[in-house]
Amino acid sequence: MKKIQIIILLACVTIVTHAQTCIVVDSECDGSDNYCYECSNDWCGPFELSNGIYRIPYIDGTDVQINNDHLNHCPRGRIDMVGEGGTSSPYKIAAAADGWIRAIEDDNNIQCDCSETSCANNYVWIEHPNGEWTKYTHMIENSVTDLGFEEGDWVTAGTYIGKEGEVGCASGVHLHFEVAQPIDTNTLIFTSFGGWIDLDWAKNVIPVICDITGNVFAEDAEYVAADCGGSCTSSLTNLTATYSAGEYDADIAGSTITTIGAVIYDDYASGLYQAGSSVTLLEGFEARMHSEFTARIGSCNEFPERLLNDATDLSTQTIVNIFPNPASANVTVQWTDDQERIYSIYITDITGRKIKDITRQQVSAGNNEIYFNAGDLHAGIYFLRMDAAEKYLIEKLVIQH
Repeated sequence: MKKIQIIILLACVTIVTHAQTCIVVDSECDGSDNYCYECSNDWCGPFELSNGIYRIPYIDGTDVQINNDHLNHCPRGRIDMVGEGGTSSPYKIAAAADGWIRAIEDDNNIQCDCSETSCANNYVWIEHPNGEWTKYTHMIENSVTDLGFEEGDWVTAGTYIGKEGEVGCASGVHLHFEVAQPIDTNTLIFTSFGGWIDLDWAKNVIPVICDITGNVFAEDAEYVAADCGGSCTSSLTNLTATYSAGEYDADIAGSTITTIGAVIYDDYASGLYQAGSSVTLLEGFEARMHSEFTARIGSCNEFPERLLNDATDLSTQTIVNIFPNPASANVTVQWTDDQERIYSIYITDITGRKIKDITRQQVSAGNNEIYFNAGDLHAGIYFLRMDAAEKYLIEKLVIQH
């Protein structure tokens, strides 16, 4: 048998779908059986799995039930879940992965019929280093700001960010959760009123969740929230199978994933393989033109771009200004530090891979400034990382030509 082996050391190998088609599910919002609720942008769904691996978005130990999964929620691709059991109500919502808080709306207090045009939600949007965003909706009035959070704050996975509620268009106390990807833009566009994404500029994807069966939320399933663990099945072997439109397979292994026989991802199906050392695709594997398939190396249940280590986030004590941003060529970086340090400053892509060294130098306490030319970078989203001993700082840099 001819063997094709893919061992990924640093980056993802991805076959990406650009257009999607409708599939049939039990019921649509209007009572029909059309999967699409919005097909005007040459895609509908979602069928794609998220790039990131996320934790259950409640604090550790919370019992959680899924009321609506990505197929049963209307609009599709979003998740409704509720904390249950014990005396912990109102249940505490947690960040699903490391990221920057980009929007906070939590000064509303009215639960209303979704047909009302004046029904404003409370919500939080978090941007993650891989370019995806997560949304947390219906939280209790002021439960985010009472914790001291502001837009621009960096939070880590599992951080308590607000309380479960029923503010806005909600049929009862629960958390509305979603993962969104911008489409051909560097910024997620959403309404300030309810936080809904603009479907001309963004799409929802199916969240991949660590440490649960199948790694995707299922309606009526019950889970216990916890941080992504450090152990999972060591090796997986995927035998002959065909995944049709709307179907998915998300596999995570501590060591290896191997396919044997005809493992086929048909049009508009999705697959994700993440393994600690190797992904091997033998003859018979197919990811067809309108499917999406990602294979990558990553620790068990680890968010691929997770920035969690023993270092201290310098952003709590250092303000960095990057301009212009977006940039096309020359970039200026200014910051103030309270002590003398040796800094290593470099650029990474959205996977965290270093692609450009800028400088390594000792800087004095007080105001500091450096310049560099970014003209050799392709247009896209990057991150400026500043490491100083056991401390670091990360800022987004957008390149446009």
